[in-house]
Amino acid sequence: MGQAFYVTGTGTDIGKTFFSSLFMAKYANTHGFRYWKPVQTGAPSAGDTQFIQKTTDLPDSFFLSPVYEFATPASPHYASKLEGKKIDPKYLVGELATVRKTNTLVEGAGGVFVPLTEDYLTIRGIQESNFPVIVIGSTELGTINHCLLTLDALTSRFVPVLGFYLVGQKSSLQTDNAEIIQKLGGVSCLGITNFPEQKLSPAEFISFANNHFDTDRNVIDLLLSPDDEF
Repeated sequence: MGQAFYVTGTGTDIGKTFFSSLFMAKYANTHGFRYWKPVQTGAPSAGDTQFIQKTTDLPDSFFLSPVYEFATPASPHYASKLEGKKIDPKYLVGELATVRKTNTLVEGAGGVFVPLTEDYLTIRGIQESNFPVIVIGSTELGTINHCLLTLDALTSRFVPVLGFYLVGQKSSLQTDNAEIIQKLGGVSCLGITNFPEQKLSPAEFISFANNHFDTDRNVIDLLLSPDDEF
Protein backbone atom coordinates (compact mmCIF):
# COMPACT_ATOMS: atom_id res chain seq x y z
CA MET A 1 0.00 0.00 0.00
CA GLY A 2 1.29 3.45 -0.89
CA GLN A 3 0.39 7.07 -0.30
CA ALA A 4 -0.81 9.48 -2.95
CA PHE A 5 -0.47 13.19 -2.27
CA TYR A 6 -1.69 16.39 -3.89
CA VAL A 7 0.57 19.24 -4.97
CA THR A 8 -1.03 22.67 -5.10
CA GLY A 9 0.44 26.13 -5.38
CA THR A 10 -0.20 29.66 -4.28
CA GLY A 11 -0.91 30.57 -7.90
CA THR A 12 -0.32 29.69 -11.54
CA ASP A 13 3.32 29.27 -12.65
CA ILE A 14 4.53 29.43 -9.05
CA GLY A 15 6.68 26.30 -9.33
CA LYS A 16 4.44 23.24 -8.86
CA THR A 17 5.78 21.56 -11.97
CA PHE A 18 9.38 22.35 -11.00
CA PHE A 19 8.72 20.73 -7.60
CA SER A 20 7.05 17.76 -9.27
CA SER A 21 9.98 17.35 -11.67
CA LEU A 22 12.43 17.37 -8.78
CA PHE A 23 10.38 14.85 -6.82
CA MET A 24 10.03 12.49 -9.76
CA ALA A 25 13.70 12.80 -10.70
CA LYS A 26 14.77 11.89 -7.17
CA TYR A 27 12.15 9.40 -6.00
CA ALA A 28 10.25 7.87 -8.94
CA ASN A 29 12.68 5.03 -9.54
CA THR A 30 13.64 4.37 -5.94
CA HIS A 31 10.10 4.42 -4.48
CA GLY A 32 7.88 3.74 -7.47
CA PHE A 33 6.07 7.08 -7.54
CA ARG A 34 3.99 8.00 -10.57
CA TYR A 35 3.00 11.47 -11.77
CA TRP A 36 -0.55 12.47 -12.61
CA LYS A 37 -2.08 15.78 -13.63
CA PRO A 38 -5.80 14.90 -13.87
CA VAL A 39 -6.82 18.25 -15.37
CA GLN A 40 -4.43 19.74 -17.90
CA THR A 41 -4.93 22.95 -19.85
CA GLY A 42 -2.63 24.35 -22.52
CA ALA A 43 -1.84 20.84 -23.78
CA PRO A 44 -0.20 19.11 -25.47
CA SER A 45 2.41 21.72 -26.46
CA ALA A 46 2.63 23.10 -22.92
CA GLY A 47 1.55 19.97 -21.07
CA ASP A 48 3.19 19.44 -17.69
CA THR A 49 3.19 15.66 -18.10
CA GLN A 50 5.24 15.95 -21.29
CA PHE A 51 7.54 18.52 -19.69
CA ILE A 52 8.28 16.36 -16.65
CA GLN A 53 8.83 13.26 -18.74
CA LYS A 54 11.27 15.13 -20.97
CA THR A 55 13.04 16.71 -17.99
CA THR A 56 13.44 13.47 -16.01
CA ASP A 57 13.81 11.03 -18.92
CA LEU A 58 11.42 8.62 -17.17
CA PRO A 59 9.50 6.06 -19.26
CA ASP A 60 5.75 6.17 -19.94
CA SER A 61 4.97 3.75 -17.10
CA PHE A 62 5.66 6.51 -14.55
CA PHE A 63 2.94 8.79 -15.94
CA LEU A 64 -0.84 8.60 -15.85
CA SER A 65 -2.87 10.26 -18.59
CA PRO A 66 -5.00 13.31 -17.72
CA VAL A 67 -8.71 12.72 -17.15
CA TYR A 68 -9.46 16.03 -18.84
CA GLU A 69 -7.08 17.68 -21.29
CA PHE A 70 -7.64 21.00 -23.04
CA ALA A 71 -5.61 22.88 -25.64
CA THR A 72 -6.69 26.29 -24.33
CA PRO A 73 -4.26 27.81 -21.78
CA ALA A 74 -6.94 29.01 -19.37
CA SER A 75 -8.80 28.09 -16.21
CA PRO A 76 -10.35 24.61 -16.60
CA HIS A 77 -13.91 25.93 -16.38
CA TYR A 78 -13.30 28.29 -19.29
CA ALA A 79 -11.16 25.94 -21.37
CA SER A 80 -13.85 23.26 -21.12
CA LYS A 81 -16.52 25.77 -22.12
CA LEU A 82 -14.57 26.92 -25.18
CA GLU A 83 -13.82 23.38 -26.31
CA GLY A 84 -17.23 21.90 -25.55
CA LYS A 85 -15.93 19.22 -23.17
CA LYS A 86 -17.71 19.24 -19.83
CA ILE A 87 -15.84 18.44 -16.60
CA ASP A 88 -17.76 16.12 -14.26
CA PRO A 89 -16.39 16.74 -10.73
CA LYS A 90 -18.03 13.61 -9.31
CA TYR A 91 -16.36 11.46 -11.95
CA LEU A 92 -13.03 13.22 -11.34
CA VAL A 93 -13.17 12.57 -7.59
CA GLY A 94 -13.98 8.93 -8.33
CA GLU A 95 -10.91 8.67 -10.53
CA LEU A 96 -8.77 10.24 -7.80
CA ALA A 97 -10.03 7.62 -5.35
CA THR A 98 -8.50 4.88 -7.49
CA VAL A 99 -4.96 6.08 -6.73
CA ARG A 100 -5.59 7.02 -3.08
CA LYS A 101 -3.38 4.26 -1.68
CA THR A 102 -0.72 4.21 -4.35
CA ASN A 103 2.55 6.11 -4.59
CA THR A 104 1.27 8.88 -6.85
CA LEU A 105 2.05 12.59 -7.04
CA VAL A 106 -1.13 14.38 -8.14
CA GLU A 107 -0.51 17.90 -9.43
CA GLY A 108 -3.40 20.34 -9.46
CA ALA A 109 -4.18 22.99 -12.06
CA GLY A 110 -3.25 26.38 -10.61
CA GLY A 111 -4.20 27.23 -7.04
CA VAL A 112 -6.89 25.95 -4.69
CA PHE A 113 -9.59 28.39 -5.80
CA VAL A 114 -9.28 27.66 -9.51
CA PRO A 115 -12.77 26.74 -10.78
CA LEU A 116 -13.12 23.36 -12.46
CA THR A 117 -16.69 24.28 -13.42
CA GLU A 118 -18.69 27.45 -12.86
CA ASP A 119 -19.89 26.10 -9.50
CA TYR A 120 -17.11 23.74 -8.38
CA LEU A 121 -13.73 24.90 -7.06
CA THR A 122 -10.53 22.86 -6.99
CA ILE A 123 -10.44 23.04 -3.20
CA ARG A 124 -13.74 21.17 -2.98
CA GLY A 125 -12.27 18.35 -5.03
CA ILE A 126 -9.27 18.24 -2.70
CA GLN A 127 -11.63 18.03 0.28
CA GLU A 128 -13.75 15.29 -1.21
CA SER A 129 -10.80 13.15 -2.26
CA ASN A 130 -9.12 13.66 1.15
CA PHE A 131 -5.59 13.70 -0.19
CA PRO A 132 -2.79 15.06 1.99
CA VAL A 133 -1.48 18.27 0.43
CA ILE A 134 1.88 19.95 -0.08
CA VAL A 135 1.65 23.67 -0.85
CA ILE A 136 4.25 25.12 -3.21
CA GLY A 137 5.16 28.77 -2.73
CA SER A 138 7.70 31.20 -4.12
CA THR A 139 10.97 32.12 -2.42
CA GLU A 140 10.42 35.78 -3.27
CA LEU A 141 8.63 38.90 -2.06
CA GLY A 142 4.88 38.43 -1.61
CA THR A 143 5.04 34.75 -0.78
CA ILE A 144 4.15 35.20 2.90
CA ASN A 145 0.68 36.53 2.12
CA HIS A 146 0.08 34.06 -0.70
CA CYS A 147 1.19 31.03 1.33
CA LEU A 148 -0.76 32.01 4.45
CA LEU A 149 -3.94 32.55 2.43
CA THR A 150 -3.62 29.14 0.79
CA LEU A 151 -2.75 27.37 4.03
CA ASP A 152 -5.67 29.02 5.82
CA ALA A 153 -8.06 28.02 3.05
CA LEU A 154 -6.98 24.39 3.36
CA THR A 155 -6.69 24.04 7.13
CA SER A 156 -9.98 25.84 7.80
CA ARG A 157 -11.63 23.16 5.66
CA PHE A 158 -9.84 20.39 7.58
CA VAL A 159 -7.75 19.34 4.60
CA PRO A 160 -4.63 17.46 5.80
CA VAL A 161 -1.60 19.61 4.95
CA LEU A 162 1.80 17.93 5.06
CA GLY A 163 3.61 21.25 4.83
CA PHE A 164 4.83 23.82 2.34
CA TYR A 165 7.86 23.92 0.07
CA LEU A 166 9.43 27.07 -1.41
CA VAL A 167 10.95 27.17 -4.89
CA GLY A 168 12.24 29.95 -7.12
CA GLN A 169 15.12 32.32 -7.66
CA LYS A 170 17.59 32.60 -4.81
CA SER A 171 16.39 35.43 -2.58
CA SER A 172 17.79 37.15 0.49
CA LEU A 173 14.25 36.88 1.89
CA GLN A 174 13.74 33.15 1.49
CA THR A 175 14.94 31.97 4.91
CA ASP A 176 12.86 34.53 6.81
CA ASN A 177 9.91 33.88 4.49
CA ALA A 178 10.02 30.19 5.35
CA GLU A 179 10.36 30.83 9.08
CA ILE A 180 7.46 33.29 9.36
CA ILE A 181 5.13 31.22 7.16
CA GLN A 182 5.87 28.20 9.33
CA LYS A 183 5.25 30.17 12.52
CA LEU A 184 2.05 31.92 11.43
CA GLY A 185 0.69 29.16 9.20
CA GLY A 186 1.10 26.41 11.76
CA VAL A 187 2.58 23.92 9.28
CA SER A 188 6.14 22.83 8.58
CA CYS A 189 8.44 24.15 5.90
CA LEU A 190 9.56 20.98 4.14
CA GLY A 191 12.39 22.63 2.24
CA ILE A 192 13.64 25.28 -0.16
CA THR A 193 15.08 24.68 -3.63
CA ASN A 194 16.28 27.44 -5.92
CA PHE A 195 16.05 27.27 -9.69
CA PRO A 196 19.23 26.03 -11.41
CA GLU A 197 21.33 28.79 -12.91
CA GLN A 198 21.31 27.27 -16.40
CA LYS A 199 19.32 24.85 -18.53
CA LEU A 200 20.09 21.24 -17.62
CA SER A 201 20.04 17.99 -19.55
CA PRO A 202 17.96 15.15 -18.03
CA ALA A 203 21.09 13.60 -16.51
CA GLU A 204 22.16 16.96 -15.09
CA PHE A 205 18.66 17.62 -13.76
CA ILE A 206 18.56 14.27 -11.96
CA SER A 207 21.92 15.08 -10.36
CA PHE A 208 20.60 18.54 -9.42
CA ALA A 209 17.51 17.00 -7.81
CA ASN A 210 19.54 14.45 -5.88
CA ASN A 211 21.77 17.19 -4.47
CA HIS A 212 19.41 20.13 -3.98
CA PHE A 213 15.88 18.78 -3.45
CA ASP A 214 14.45 17.51 -0.14
CA THR A 215 17.93 17.47 1.32
CA ASP A 216 16.64 16.69 4.83
CA ARG A 217 14.20 14.03 3.51
CA ASN A 218 11.25 15.85 5.09
CA VAL A 219 9.00 15.22 2.09
CA ILE A 220 9.75 11.57 1.41
CA ASP A 221 9.85 10.53 5.06
CA LEU A 222 6.38 12.01 5.64
CA LEU A 223 5.01 10.09 2.68
CA LEU A 224 6.65 6.80 3.58
CA SER A 225 6.00 6.95 7.33
CA PRO A 226 3.91 3.93 8.36
CA ASP A 227 2.62 5.77 11.43
CA ASP A 228 0.69 8.42 9.51
CA GLU A 229 -2.81 7.80 8.19
CA PHE A 230 -4.36 10.50 6.06
